[in-house]
Amino acid sequence: MLRSFQRLASEPDAPVKQQATNAKDAVAWLQSAQVKLTDARQTAVSSGTRMDAAWDAVLMACLAVAAAQGWRITSDKGHHAAALEGAAQAVSLSVMAFDELDTLRDWRNRKYRAGFQVDSDELAEALELVESFLKTVANWFAEHHAKLLTRGLQP
Repeated sequence: MLRSFQRLASEPDAPVKQQATNAKDAVAWLQSAQVKLTDARQTAVSSGTRMDAAWDAVLMACLAVAAAQGWRITSDKGHHAAALEGAAQAVSLSVMAFDELDTLRDWRNRKYRAGFQVDSDELAEALELVESFLKTVANWFAEHHAKLLTRGLQP
């Protein structure tokens, strides 16, 4: 069972902190997620750079969900895992879909090993997962936070 941001925040040394719901940040994170997805699709750069951008798109979308629910993710240890789990729970992602996205987070950590490479099939699968997740997040925002998005877009 996936844990909510609230549950994650209750754990010792959690990288999840309560804050006021933040429309501007939510919109900015969503926009950043789209930019990162566009970057991940660029074939002129290395597969590793594209995979980094794919994970960043997921992370930015998770930060948007957190901001919409009144949470902030710090840079403390475990912040990527907490952001993904809390957002996955919020948007009602299945555990299987969460596990698939979590492989991207795992990839991010494995890339620091010498000689690690990304193959084209792995990258293609990652892009499909990211695109699907961003659609899920967009639908969740449209259904649950449409007014917040409108407020966040105002100058």
